[in-house]
Amino acid sequence: MLARKYDNYAWEEIEYERPVERVRKVKKVDYKLVRRRAAVLVLLVMVAYFAAVARSESLVRTGDELVALKQQEATLLLKNSEIKIEVEQLKGPERVTSIAEKQLGMTVARNNIYVKADSRKVAYDTAMLMQNNRFIAFLLKICYNI
Repeated sequence: MLARKYDNYAWEEIEYERPVERVRKVKKVDYKLVRRRAAVLVLLVMVAYFAAVARSESLVRTGDELVALKQQEATLLLKNSEIKIEVEQLKGPERVTSIAEKQLGMTVARNNIYVKADSRKVAYDTAMLMQNNRFIAFLLKICYNI
């Protein structure tokens, strides 16, 4: 393209270079590289898939173990409550005295029987005795700290 340059009232023609158009080279496709990359991609997808399958199998197995443990816990709790009831029955004083009398030939000593008094009953009896006899009430106060 021609252009004029104005310098000292003189016209000069200056020729500018046109930009060179670059020719694109068509690259030859390397099919081996494409196949190799596709194989690596497929391999990575398969590894990820197998990892997901292994993880889900692990979760299922632990879930089954949890269900089995909960069932075992329920049966053990039931058995534990049955054993507690049996222990309470075996510890009962009626059973102990019956075994002592039947199997060991022992008898219950009637003069050594101690009765545990209810504190409300003692307070009521004390109030009744205070009305009747002050000396006995005084002794009861000393003995029971009422």
